[in-house]
This record gives sequence, C-alpha cells and structure tokens, in this order.
Amino acid sequence: MDSLPPATDHDAPDLTRLLGREYWMVTSTPVDGTTAEDIAVLAPAHIAWLLDLEERHVVFLSGPLVSGPGIRPGSGVTVLRAADEAEATAIASADPFVTAGLRTFVVHRWRLNEGSVSMRLSLGRGTYEWQ
Repeated sequence: MDSLPPATDHDAPDLTRLLGREYWMVTSTPVDGTTAEDIAVLAPAHIAWLLDLEERHVVFLSGPLVSGPGIRPGSGVTVLRAADEAEATAIASADPFVTAGLRTFVVHRWRLNEGSVSMRLSLGRGTYEWQ
C-alpha cells in the first residue's frame, strides 16, 4: 500500500509575515425610530465629516451596511486609525448622525492580518478599477 508523502511546511502560511496592523472598527446602529428620511437629511454633513477624516488619514474604510440581520437605514461600519480606544471613541462621537441622536456606536479594536486590495489606476483616462 502506498503512503502519502510527509507534510511539508512550505504550504503553511508564514505567520511572521502577517500584517498585524491595529485599527479601530466602529459599528454604528440607528436608534429606534430613525427613518431613511432622517438619515438622508444629515447624509451630506456625515459625508463631509468622513471626507475630512479621510483627508487627514484618520479613516481607513467606511460605508453603510446594506443588508443582514437587524440592518436599517443608518447602520454602518467605519475603520479608523487612532492611537487608542479613547481617541477612536472621541472621533466616532463627533459623527453628525451621533450628535443628532440618530445612531449609537460600539468601538472594537481590530487587527488586520489577512486580505488583499487591488486597484488599477489610469492617469490618462482618469479611471480606476477596484477589485
């Protein structure tokens, strides 16, 4: 009977090469009674706030949650670059949706280890592809 060759370590991931970068993930939940219209009214202020944070390299990723259990208008996730939980909480507290009382949030310390991002940028055409 033939036996399988011994397992080798070359197929195992090199755990010393994981990115291991720390971020703060903010999960946002609309308060009871918040409507799509409430969100639409403050969306321009919210987006301006996020774009300012992005310009200052504070926002890594952000966007609304559009489906899933309990998801309603105003649900979202934002990943921040912050020194600690207190700073991340202070940043999230300044969200116009939060200051208007339309949503609450929870801050999670998040370690990014795996994943990939690919982007093709055409300077001549002024286009990009995100994968």
